[in-house]
Amino acid sequence: MLLISKFDTTDIDAKIAEFESKYGITLPERYRQFMLKYNGGMTPETKFKAGKESSDIRAFYGFGDVGYSFSEIVDMEEWIKSNIIPIASDSFGNRIVIGLDKEKEGKIFFSDHEKEFKLTLLSDTLEEFFTICKSKKIRPVRTMEERERDLIANGYGDMLDDELRKCWQEEIDLYGGIHQEKVSL
Repeated sequence: MLLISKFDTTDIDAKIAEFESKYGITLPERYRQFMLKYNGGMTPETKFKAGKESSDIRAFYGFGDVGYSFSEIVDMEEWIKSNIIPIASDSFGNRIVIGLDKEKEGKIFFSDHEKEFKLTLLSDTLEEFFTICKSKKIRPVRTMEERERDLIANGYGDMLDDELRKCWQEEIDLYGGIHQEKVSL
């Protein structure tokens, strides 16, 4: 089951239309429906395995001022020339892409940057890809004060330092406001 913390969907219709117009493409219908509902989103603790390919998924790209934005993909025109667009990213710089042309339309591929972005078919449909994704529910994020109190109560107060607090703050910033929901189209 794929869990996602969706991005802001304000004016998403217009953002999709602008993207399609800018690049002269039409998004596959099921992917368009996914974007209308979620505008991509964060997918912490998500992994997939299809055949010999397996990896994690950090996020699905979205439109606008979001954590993983299509606007950050500087080589989008190169992807489009290959009749695919990146839809998600893993932790290693690889991309999950969707086909745009008649031959590949709606199919999901893994693009491995260590193999010159060679494409490996993951699934024939977006829905099928979602079924091979497995997400863990993020537990509630404890506050800095709760963490410090527990560390001291367990006899490890001497470990408290600025570096540990910095790590905790990064986790709080990343997961503190996350709201995961099951992806359904």
